Amino acid sequence: MDLKSSGDIQSPKSSSLSLKSAVSNKIACKVFWLAASVLTVVVFVVLVKLGFWQLSRGEEKQQLEQQLLDRQQMSPLSVEQLSAMDAELNVTGFPLQIDVEPQPLPLVYLDNVTHDSKVGYRVLQPMAVVLKREKYLLSSELVLVELGFVVASMTRDELPKVAPIQQPQRFTGKVYQKSTNPLSSDVMLENMSEGMRIQNLNLSQLAAALDAPLLPFVFQPEVIANSDLPMLWSPYPMTSQKHFGYAFQWFGMAGVYALLVILFVLRKRKVKG
Repeated sequence: MDLKSSGDIQSPKSSSLSLKSAVSNKIACKVFWLAASVLTVVVFVVLVKLGFWQLSRGEEKQQLEQQLLDRQQMSPLSVEQLSAMDAELNVTGFPLQIDVEPQPLPLVYLDNVTHDSKVGYRVLQPMAVVLKREKYLLSSELVLVELGFVVASMTRDELPKVAPIQQPQRFTGKVYQKSTNPLSSDVMLENMSEGMRIQNLNLSQLAAALDAPLLPFVFQPEVIANSDLPMLWSPYPMTSQKHFGYAFQWFGMAGVYALLVILFVLRKRKVKG
């Protein structure tokens, strides 16, 4: 047994346990700081990568926005010209002149659309395409003609009433195709007395519900006579400026996070010193 300076007697066994405890605490401390360091680096790298991802998305959107501007300068195309384009090409923004004829089909209400801080529907009317060759021919294909935005009713049990187009028309406007949502792309159709409510613009599923082929785009006329419903032009869910804004936020968060870590380390060293 050992005699301590205070006069207490300490056994070798007690001394050994104290040494083991000190070693264990030191190892645990090193493991903790190693894990904290790895986590710090991982978080910083993730924040920076998110910033670069949003930056690349913004650059892609810039190219698409320029593409839309270029297409707006074109003369209106015919349905035949648009249909002859590569099936892989997104035709959003192409101008189109089209002859359509009403059909005894229900209106389509695309749900969860917002405009001026109001929730409502984008209303679409399935209409037959009239082709002009040697003479006017009624095509077997339908096209969804957008009638505009309407505010939702007070209850989900009914849809707001919208007057459909009653007469054959020749329209000039532009077309758009919605990108597929990988998380939820099903049409989720609900048949109601005023029309069909859908959650996603899935044209293939909607064509099956209407029992008729649909052109692979939606047509938005420039003007519809006797209609005051606003037309919403939002071909892409987010602009390039928003992507750049999000990139700035991610880079800013990474910078602030790095600064906080540096200040924490400096403070720790100062305390130890």
